[in-house]
Amino acid sequence: VDLFDEGDAILVVAELPGVQEGDIRVEVKDDVLSLSTVGDRKYAKEILLSSLVDPATMKTTYRNGVLEAQLSKQQAGSR
Repeated sequence: VDLFDEGDAILVVAELPGVQEGDIRVEVKDDVLSLSTVGDRKYAKEILLSSLVDPATMKTTYRNGVLEAQLSKQQAGSR
């Protein structure tokens, strides 16, 4: 799992070979992203993000066994 701070957003990249897209679960609470899979290949990981993010802005893509989740950082004073 790789974490990239892109200024106003955070990008999380995870390699999940052999996992079906429908078996992937991604949740965000405060500054923690929880990544898990169900099905034949089970996987679970909690990732501490470098700042608070807005969960409503999460965009995910899954191609060729690589999951990318991009989240906008929360603006100062919002919560």
